[in-house]
Amino acid sequence: MKKVLIVLALVALAILPVAAKGVAAVGLEAGNPSGVTFSYKIDDKWNGYATVGFAFVGQALDAVVGGQYKVTDFQIGKADFDVNVGLQAGIFTNFKALAVAARATASVSYDWTWKDVGDFTAYIRLAGGVGIGVSGDYAKAGFSWAGALGLLYHL
Repeated sequence: MKKVLIVLALVALAILPVAAKGVAAVGLEAGNPSGVTFSYKIDDKWNGYATVGFAFVGQALDAVVGGQYKVTDFQIGKADFDVNVGLQAGIFTNFKALAVAARATASVSYDWTWKDVGDFTAYIRLAGGVGIGVSGDYAKAGFSWAGALGLLYHL
């Protein structure tokens, strides 16, 4: 139990300073994981993100970091959508076990400006890859997936 808390503290110490500096957008994700997400614009095609929250599958604390590349866009009516692919790495724990994952991602996002409030992005992201248990019940390798609906507010 102490090892898990130490790992969580180290992850928090690594993510929070990065999250506070250079954030392009902040928002919420619902799914796996559900929690707070931070997005970083690297350039016109690349962006990075970090999400810290709760994974309903396995009822665990979950943290992921990843990067996405815009491969194309399309329109429905006057609405422009972006299609992105990328990679993410995750760590999750239920306080009895610890696991890490590496996943490929695909997402579709929609950007808009709402009145005088600000700029927003809504997205759906799906990911699949390999998870490796480090301890406890997770101590095995297998398929790892994630999927979330998100809403970002651009700062």
